[in-house]
Amino acid sequence: MNHSCEPTAIVDVTHWEVRAAVPIKKGTPLTFFYPSTEWDMAQPFKCGCGAKECLGTISGAKHIPRPILRKYVLNQHIKQFLYDSKGTHRNDVRAM
Repeated sequence: MNHSCEPTAIVDVTHWEVRAAVPIKKGTPLTFFYPSTEWDMAQPFKCGCGAKECLGTISGAKHIPRPILRKYVLNQHIKQFLYDSKGTHRNDVRAM
């Protein structure tokens, strides 16, 4: 699945499932927000998703401001990294 800053799907690694993030019409690509599962990516890339609020370079949740991350559903391990790295409460970002 490709990345998008406006994902159509949520990848839940705890429950090994993929869920729709929005109603998905036939023919719509399935995409997910890579930083929802990746803390610090070994190979960052320039995003070309075309979303209105595209983040530009994608390099993992570690490099995205907390107010932006709050807009996304994040996996538990990413929420734990946020808590451990900055003392941010786990409830500060959307739950799985």
